Amino acid sequence: MSNKVLTRRELRQQKRQKTSNYRYLKKGSAVVGTALVTVSVAAPLLNTHEVEAVEGKTTATTSNVDKKAFINEVSNEIKPLAEKHDLYASIMIAQAIVESDWGQTDYAQAPYYNLFGLEGQYQGKSAMLDKKDAETGQTEKKEMKQYGSYKEAIQDYIEIIKTTSRDGNENYFSGSWRSNANDYKTAAAALEGRFNDDKGYVQKLVSTIQEHDLTSYDATEPVTPPVAQPAAAAPEQSKEYTVQSGDTVNSITNQFGIGVQEFTDWNNIDDSGNIYEGQKVVVGNGTASEAAPVAQTAPVETAAPVENTTPVVEQQPVANVTPTPEVTPAAPAEVPTSTTDALKQEPAAPVQKEEAPAQQEQTTQTPAPAETQTPEKQPEQTQQEQQTAPDQTQQNQQQQQQEQQNQQNQQQQQQDQQQQQNQQQDQQQSTDATRGQQVVNEAEKYIGTPYVWGGKDTSGFDCSGLTQYVYKQVTGKDIGVWTVAQESSGTQIAVDQAQQGDLLFWGDQGSTYHVAISAGGDQYIHAPQPGENVKYGSTQYYTPDFGVRVY
Repeated sequence: MSNKVLTRRELRQQKRQKTSNYRYLKKGSAVVGTALVTVSVAAPLLNTHEVEAVEGKTTATTSNVDKKAFINEVSNEIKPLAEKHDLYASIMIAQAIVESDWGQTDYAQAPYYNLFGLEGQYQGKSAMLDKKDAETGQTEKKEMKQYGSYKEAIQDYIEIIKTTSRDGNENYFSGSWRSNANDYKTAAAALEGRFNDDKGYVQKLVSTIQEHDLTSYDATEPVTPPVAQPAAAAPEQSKEYTVQSGDTVNSITNQFGIGVQEFTDWNNIDDSGNIYEGQKVVVGNGTASEAAPVAQTAPVETAAPVENTTPVVEQQPVANVTPTPEVTPAAPAEVPTSTTDALKQEPAAPVQKEEAPAQQEQTTQTPAPAETQTPEKQPEQTQQEQQTAPDQTQQNQQQQQQEQQNQQNQQQQQQDQQQQQNQQQDQQQSTDATRGQQVVNEAEKYIGTPYVWGGKDTSGFDCSGLTQYVYKQVTGKDIGVWTVAQESSGTQIAVDQAQQGDLLFWGDQGSTYHVAISAGGDQYIHAPQPGENVKYGSTQYYTPDFGVRVY
């Protein structure tokens, strides 16, 4: 096939056509490229807005759910403890929310569980974590307490609120207690400048309570303000009580809600704490001089002589009267049967051996043969019959008196036995009371000693270190190095049964977190917390859960 020869005109047209096609292709490529670049830049912007919108919606929903869950979680632990310790649950929940930012701060999360942003150490545990300073607003590293759970954090918070002394104020946070604050607003105001230095702290608490209706978690039962001291201010006029069998000083003081010291002062009771059945004692407001005459007229001194003289009174008439009724039935017709009379006399002789020597002589003669005794006793029996006949009425009366006296003697013996048992019980209780007083006296020596975590000597004590040291000094017994071990050092008792020297525990059995020594009544001695010293406390303010009697 031959190639066609193109003219110059055709060649120029073909060249122009190729140039035009290339120009259009270049423009199209530029447009497409520009479009691609535009899409690549705009697409991420569009995607970002869509994601933010979705994520924003999700975050808001999750936040609401978390807040409700957080309130439910902490309120389950706070509500029962707040009711028990005279506190507003609404205040405590609001503080947990504000201090932990709904549990989102590092120190509020596991493994620290520091709900209330408390600084220092808890049972020797702490961590250096970031905390925002309320005054400067700057975040700084602080030594924050470390707990094993929210419950431990709440228990520690309550101990601080109920036992802290500062600036000469024995109960530094008492203004926030329910018994002292009419409502949650008053309680919140009492925390201003004390729990947190933030000037807007009170308003934050009140707003949080109102926004989330936290007052629904507060106890509805009315609160009776506690009495700082045992009920020394009882009735205006003295009130008496008759001591019953089994009563002790502590059982009576607990029954009438009075202090042991007041009771012993009112009734002139010595350190042994001895009281006895039938004793009249003052249990209301009175003085020792009022009670003293009652105690003196009670049958304290007469009890001992009765025991000594009763056998003498019983046996003297028996020695004089017994031979008469034994011989009286031996009428003349019955003389030949004197052998039976002699046998009748045999059981009576041993009864009179100790008190009647004359009867002993007769007893030694009774084993003699009847033949030899009969002629010798016949004249004597005749004389006795003659003497007895006019006095038969008197003898009958004496027999009746003897029977009555025997009954009285049996009753007296039973009473004596019961009294001995009571005395033994009283002696045991007195011994226990004395030992308990010794424990309290020893503990009082260390009042003012600073609290030191793990401290077990006079340079510093923690709560269990104090109790261990005191008991070892008094009894020589090691009751254990920490609270849970000390729970098993004796017999568990109720708090209202606690006497001087008993141990008082806070927390559930097997997981207690605080221990003290009962001083009687509502008083106890303990080493409360870091920054505090060994001191007295009151069960009316900070209530233990159970007690243990060691001795």
